[in-house]
Amino acid sequence: PGDDSLVLKRESVIDLSDQLAANGVLDCTLPTQPDGDWVVIHFGMVTTGKTNHPAAPEATGLECDKMSKKHTQDHFHAMFGKLLATMSADEKAAFKGITVDSYEVGAQNWTDEFPKHFKSRNGYDLIKLLPVMTGRIVDSAKVSDQFLWDLRRTVADMISENYVGGLSEAAHQHGLRLWCENYGHWGYPGDFLSYGAYSDDIGGEFWSTNKNLGTIECRAASSAAHIYGKKRVYAEAFTSKLDLKHHPYTIKARGEELFCEGINHFVLHVYAHQPRTGVPGRNPWFGTAFHRNTPWFVQGRDWVKYLQRTHLMLQQGNPAADVAVYIGDFAPQMTGPANPVPEGYDYDYMGSDAILRKLHVVDGQWVVYDENNPKRIAARYGLLAMPKVKYIRPKVLQRLQELKKQGGRIIDSVPVSTKDLKQAGFQPMVSGQTCSLRWKVRELDDGMIYYLTNFEESGLFEATLRVKGKQPELFNPVTGEIRKLARYQVVENGTRVSIKVKDRADAFFVVFREHMTSPSVVRVEGKDRGATLNLFYDTKDKLMAESMKAGKYVLQLSDGTQREVALSASETMVIESPWATTNHDKQGYSVINSTSFQLPEGFGDGNRLLLDLGKVTVMAKVKLNDVTYDTLWMPPFELDVTDAIRAGKNDLEILVTSTSTSKPDMGKVTIKSVSQQQVKK
Repeated sequence: PGDDSLVLKRESVIDLSDQLAANGVLDCTLPTQPDGDWVVIHFGMVTTGKTNHPAAPEATGLECDKMSKKHTQDHFHAMFGKLLATMSADEKAAFKGITVDSYEVGAQNWTDEFPKHFKSRNGYDLIKLLPVMTGRIVDSAKVSDQFLWDLRRTVADMISENYVGGLSEAAHQHGLRLWCENYGHWGYPGDFLSYGAYSDDIGGEFWSTNKNLGTIECRAASSAAHIYGKKRVYAEAFTSKLDLKHHPYTIKARGEELFCEGINHFVLHVYAHQPRTGVPGRNPWFGTAFHRNTPWFVQGRDWVKYLQRTHLMLQQGNPAADVAVYIGDFAPQMTGPANPVPEGYDYDYMGSDAILRKLHVVDGQWVVYDENNPKRIAARYGLLAMPKVKYIRPKVLQRLQELKKQGGRIIDSVPVSTKDLKQAGFQPMVSGQTCSLRWKVRELDDGMIYYLTNFEESGLFEATLRVKGKQPELFNPVTGEIRKLARYQVVENGTRVSIKVKDRADAFFVVFREHMTSPSVVRVEGKDRGATLNLFYDTKDKLMAESMKAGKYVLQLSDGTQREVALSASETMVIESPWATTNHDKQGYSVINSTSFQLPEGFGDGNRLLLDLGKVTVMAKVKLNDVTYDTLWMPPFELDVTDAIRAGKNDLEILVTSTSTSKPDMGKVTIKSVSQQQVKK
């Protein structure tokens, strides 16, 4: 400040703590103050007043001291310790871990013996600087600001080490794991990356009804998991203001959006205990109703299979990102710089704790190692991006300089520009897409996995993926179908693939693991440039073409050859037979529609046959003759029934299930032929 009289000097501050009696009476003689009066400031420690929530009245009380390992572990033993003491060995075997939800109980700035802890971490005594916490300036604005910076940094570190770390230690003593959401709101005093470091498992969260809640939380979780060498990244999934109209198709795209923030294992939220049978059951106001009194959940096994397939694929290999983005050294923080890399690139946030304890340089790349295997690299980055910050602790700067000398490349800019990335030798991971989408990439020992979802448009989609020399395979996590793509082209920046998107909520994995052994189709000449034409290699490496529309096509192949193929038009038969409808449950939220129909001899001769249920509310399970198919829960509600259908009489049974706010329904049921031909030389 311009007026020096407003600045206190440390040497003029007297610590009177040892003259304060046990009854709170201060008995002291102060030196004569010739030009003013003394100001006596009494600092004391009180609780923040925050209580745990939501909780039953008998389970509600003050939040524990999160800067104290002792008090945190006392809290654990007073709660879980008592529970564990009542459990048999068999019951304990089923008890796997404890959960720390997102931090939502405000800040704290003191704990027992805090002056001692502060001095050991920062190298100076804080007592005579305490007037700064009342808005005063001690010594100078710079000194006072540095004290507050150190105070906030110390609080954040102690919460990470003593609260999360203390709970982890207590849990491990009983063979339990700690699962933690590593961020907070409304006064969060921590550092989201180091906060997650001390937990066994890290989770984010996202809401299906509030699109603003989830993106930064899930990126916070995945970044922490990646830089501390953890393979799984969890998320509290589909939290919402209860909407009973929701079902798997309506929430699918939202879930996949968060897969693209690095989540690879959903924890469905919420399952509420159902003491009685009856729709819609007992439901809290928060969460999606995942329980036995939700009609579609009972029939949702194949939706769960889709989640399992997606989880499995996104847990393969290692995360692939070109840039580690430093969040700065200050605290508190619950997220890093927004939009730090341009479209087509990916990143993880990097913190000071990981730089000091986990980050290394190998072959010019920034790397971290697997938490369970110190010899296996768990994540690697080509660049470390450094934002412009006012202050970084000397020990962090020293470690960065050591790593830089070992070959680590640093770019002094956040956000990072496309120009800077290309000059550093990094082309986009995804580029030239024909519509916007979201994506995520995993790196395999012998290839790459691209996850593509949230398509802006349906139809023929094309994009260039940064992989060369490998055969692209298309895996559909909804159906489990795997096909070797034939329609792709090796270009300057990678492999340009063509994929038919039937519904904007489609999602695909494009897997590159095998070397190319057959030529690809690089151009299609014919009706609509083959927009409705599917081209793939079958299990015998034969080039196949299929379509529901008649057409003649000329295919240009990557080896310079040309092939022709002609496909016949689709035949359609409406099942006009009378339907019998019976309730599958007492309340009619699941019904069985059954009929028998005659398939004419020669219908769709030599082609694949599809059963199309039209528009379904909201899912359907088909049994045709003696074959029962997986449940259909998203458009198109079609099945390939070629192997089950037969000429003459066929028995068809369709179990249709709705939400608790609607009634089961399906459209006009048809049989359609799909022309499929081998493309011969």
